[in-house]
Amino acid sequence: MPEVFDVLVVGAGPGGSNAAAAALDAGLTVAQVERYAFPRVKPCAGGLTNRAQLSLSADLRPVVQRVFRGFEFNVFGRRVNRYSHPRPLLTTVHRPDFDNLLVARNVTSPHFRFYHEERLVNVAWNREFVVQTDKRELRARQLVGADGAYSVVNKAFRIAAPRGFATAIEVTVDCDDRERLPCFDFGAVPRGYGWVFPKDGCCTVGLYTLSRNLKDLRSRLPAYARARNLPDAATPPRMYAYQFPYGGYRLRCPDVPVYLVGDAGGFGDALTGEGIYHALESGRLAGQTAADVAAGRGSHRRYYRRLWQSVLPDTFATYHLAAGFYQDVDRAIKWLERPFVWRPFVQGYADGATFAQCVFKGAWFLARSARATRRPAP
Repeated sequence: MPEVFDVLVVGAGPGGSNAAAAALDAGLTVAQVERYAFPRVKPCAGGLTNRAQLSLSADLRPVVQRVFRGFEFNVFGRRVNRYSHPRPLLTTVHRPDFDNLLVARNVTSPHFRFYHEERLVNVAWNREFVVQTDKRELRARQLVGADGAYSVVNKAFRIAAPRGFATAIEVTVDCDDRERLPCFDFGAVPRGYGWVFPKDGCCTVGLYTLSRNLKDLRSRLPAYARARNLPDAATPPRMYAYQFPYGGYRLRCPDVPVYLVGDAGGFGDALTGEGIYHALESGRLAGQTAADVAAGRGSHRRYYRRLWQSVLPDTFATYHLAAGFYQDVDRAIKWLERPFVWRPFVQGYADGATFAQCVFKGAWFLARSARATRRPAP
């Protein structure tokens, strides 16, 4: 008879590993199943905001690449705006190193089992969760679905229905420009942007779009990289494309203790494509709620209410704002250039606030933002 774990986590991205860490910290037994061999290749810009780091259960320092106190929000080819703050605003990492760090932290616990390179075949509930992989059967009292954009767990229990899927494509190129800031070039592609995130000795360069009709992203990416003075991307050795679900704020609370986190629920920022914060925070809440349920302190339904305190307001707001923003990015950036708009957002991001908090507490952040600056580039 298989061992019955307190919590079983499907997926070893940031959300799944953060959920496992929170459950382990509460003394629960945890198993985690991952489809790919670790350390895995994971395409991602690798930018962590301060709010993401506040949700993180591990020490990030071993995998930090660069720390930035400024960034650019541009209209590609027309407007350049550099925003800065005395405190850090963004930290870059390599996603494979970051994901592996979180798993390695959990592996040190005697209450943790990690099964990687195992494909999920079936998941069902019969007084407990029965999860079958292509190698074994696992059982658990509670289940965390952190298995990405096309979540098997979500399909089994029908919890979330993301409103859309963005497409992103990226490549890593050699670059040792220490003066380069992370940048978002809105309008580099229809209904999207291009990005450059500097790291030690290299940059992650990519394109992000909400459009479902663009079929030539792979040919557009080298041209964008050249425009950003990164000619080595003209003949990249490997490009990675992936889907980013967003607008997953309409949730059906399941009857059994299953928690959907991160991309599995579509808890992403449709405006900027940020997903790491939403994964880490929803994972943290899932692990803490699982610990409460195991201790007899409430129901799993509390998790889906807790999401509305942090993750889902951002998911809701950015979904509805994205359509108008990308319809006319030049007008949107001009609006963002107004001090009563950019100052509370820069200050809020320095403080680790969510997007919704920056909106609803705008006056508070505006009053504290005297040291934040904006400088149009020449």
